[in-house]
Amino acid sequence: MMTGAPRCRVRGTGPHGRILLDDLTPHLTPVAVKKAPEPERPASDLGVAGTRTKLVGLRRRIADHLVDSTRRIPHYSYIDECEVTDLVRLRAQLREPFARVGVKLTYLAFVVKAVARALKEVPVANSSLDEAANEIVCHDRYHVGIAVATPGGLIVPVVKDADKKDLPAIAADIERLSREAKAGRARPDDLKGGTFTVTSVGNVGGLVSTPIVNHPEVGILGIGKVVKRPVYDDHGRIRPADILYLSFAFDHRVVDGAVCAVFGNAVARHLRSPALLLLPENYGA
Repeated sequence: MMTGAPRCRVRGTGPHGRILLDDLTPHLTPVAVKKAPEPERPASDLGVAGTRTKLVGLRRRIADHLVDSTRRIPHYSYIDECEVTDLVRLRAQLREPFARVGVKLTYLAFVVKAVARALKEVPVANSSLDEAANEIVCHDRYHVGIAVATPGGLIVPVVKDADKKDLPAIAADIERLSREAKAGRARPDDLKGGTFTVTSVGNVGGLVSTPIVNHPEVGILGIGKVVKRPVYDDHGRIRPADILYLSFAFDHRVVDGAVCAVFGNAVARHLRSPALLLLPENYGA
């Protein structure tokens, strides 16, 4: 005698008592089927072939602002590379501890912190030009804007007082500002007061860029993706290194090329020693 699961009696309704699929259906145990995830919505509007769209709303405001910036500002571009091998290693070590407290740690957080410190070393990079008074205004607060791609276009929420915040606070600010901007919930106060801007194409690809200065600021930094490259050490031996390209643009009326290079060197120096960004600014001084 066979033992085990109870036998299921199915009465066939087909010709000569044959069992049809419809006869089995009432006896089948439903199986949960995972719904395929919906495709991620692009952060930017990629357009629709064969259509015409009015240049209105946010897209029009962005267009007007960029045209105004390019008309007003004689742009000067400066591009350099920075080895970030230690930064890549440090971020990998810190990602999980940050995640446990609900904070996503990106390279952008380190860049914002490095920029804030470099701006203190080169105050003219943290300035604006008062054209009516014919004065260069060096600001004493360090509000770093971060360009965020949204379905409606690029907007720049601001990490306020980035020099006074530690890395976890900056990372949390970036995550909140980016999330709210992409959801169309950016608060007006979060979009005001920037003194310098950082824009990144690294998350979608690209090594260098030629960003447009966000008037009335005088400088902007574009960061690309981190790439593995062979480099020579001090003894002429080849070793692997993680490289980040830094693309600066400045208002040449205010910042000369040599000053831009000094500022770029300061940013790169801080990124090459990322552990120091975890310490208070004047620690050990």
